[in-house]
Amino acid sequence: MLFKMMMDASSQEEKPVVRGFLKHLIFGFSIGVAVGTIMLMCLLLSLKNMDLGMPWIWALAMILQCGPIGGLIGIGVFVSKITTRDEDDEDDQGGPGGNAAEETAEQIVVRPAAQGAGALKPSNA
Repeated sequence: MLFKMMMDASSQEEKPVVRGFLKHLIFGFSIGVAVGTIMLMCLLLSLKNMDLGMPWIWALAMILQCGPIGGLIGIGVFVSKITTRDEDDEDDQGGPGGNAAEETAEQIVVRPAAQGAGALKPSNA
């Protein structure tokens, strides 16, 4: 329902972005659940000689807690794909608000004043 509302609210040119966002969210969530299942199986195999009275809801919670993290990773991958910038972007020129480093004509070097070896005197405390 929420996904359909997002698709309906987006304009025609935004639909591919929203569709990619939702696709990466679902795919990341499913990968996270798969990783959670593998982690639970490894945990249970490492404790196979113990008598575990674990309720099934705990096992399900252990699996599902990895899903949202995977979804966030999927969204991060998608956002990093759509925010790559071209080399000839107009924001890279120098000036206020640009991302380019400012060019300076000369470099100012600040050095501390050199003092001799016996400049500090010990206290008489």
